Amino acid sequence: MSLGVGIVGFGVAGRQHAAALDGLAEAHAVAVLDQDPAADTGTLDRAESWRGMLADPRIGLVALCVPPGGRAQLALEALAAGKAVLLEKPPTVSVEELDVLTRAAARAGRPIGVMLQHRMRLPDVALATSWADPAVTAVLEVSRFRPPAHYRRAGWRSDPVSSFGGIAAHLGVHYLDLACQLMGRPEAVRLAPAREVTPGIDTRATGLVEFHTGATLAFTITAESALRTERLQVLGPDRGLCIADGTVSTQIGGDEQTWPTEPTAALRREVYREMAEAAATGERPRRCHLDGARGVTEILAAVARQPVVTA
Repeated sequence: MSLGVGIVGFGVAGRQHAAALDGLAEAHAVAVLDQDPAADTGTLDRAESWRGMLADPRIGLVALCVPPGGRAQLALEALAAGKAVLLEKPPTVSVEELDVLTRAAARAGRPIGVMLQHRMRLPDVALATSWADPAVTAVLEVSRFRPPAHYRRAGWRSDPVSSFGGIAAHLGVHYLDLACQLMGRPEAVRLAPAREVTPGIDTRATGLVEFHTGATLAFTITAESALRTERLQVLGPDRGLCIADGTVSTQIGGDEQTWPTEPTAALRREVYREMAEAAATGERPRRCHLDGARGVTEILAAVARQPVVTA
């Protein structure tokens, strides 16, 4: 049976969710809820209210595509109403908030996941390999230009309480999360002064993450360069992994393999397939589970607290 989805918020992210669901056998969009009455939802039905969406028996999963600040309360209400929940990234604004949601999902017996779709790029051989080693080190660079006007176009983007930050939280989050999937939980995060377009909204974040395993990650994320790149290189004494603009290559046990770039839209569809399976079985999503975002949330929280220089 196809899982019915209610999409809350129909900006860029909400439209991406709708596109991922279009034609998908495992799940389908039932209705959209957006506070802007002029928002064009195309052929999708509009829910009359949040309470109406929660009461709709056709909806088994609520996709929360609203800004991070305040999203947790909506997730709690959806879980209490018996709905599975899919959170846009970054999923929460603190580890404490993340813990509240994972406990609520366990009590409700409903899955809660996160749209960190790049996790789907990680091949099984990489996940089966141990990167929990003090001899493992990694380097991450993310560059995606964003003019200052980008953060003023939608009011919440320039509000650190609503947005949880700038370029690190909304674009760097994906590859920072990949590093955490491989190397585990951060123990310490050391940061250089960030650059901001407005208070609390970073346009550059640079730092060093030390993991509980002893592995390290050096990273820099910028919105100030016209050059576009996303690259994570993980190096061990006898193994390595590189994800460069979506293409994955590994060198493990003398065996070299490469996986071509999968379109991001296809990865979002995989997240929905996984959430549909979790909703049907009551099990935790295999890859897109919220608990796996604990590490990246810790890093982003450290970025949010760091000293700054004016951009």
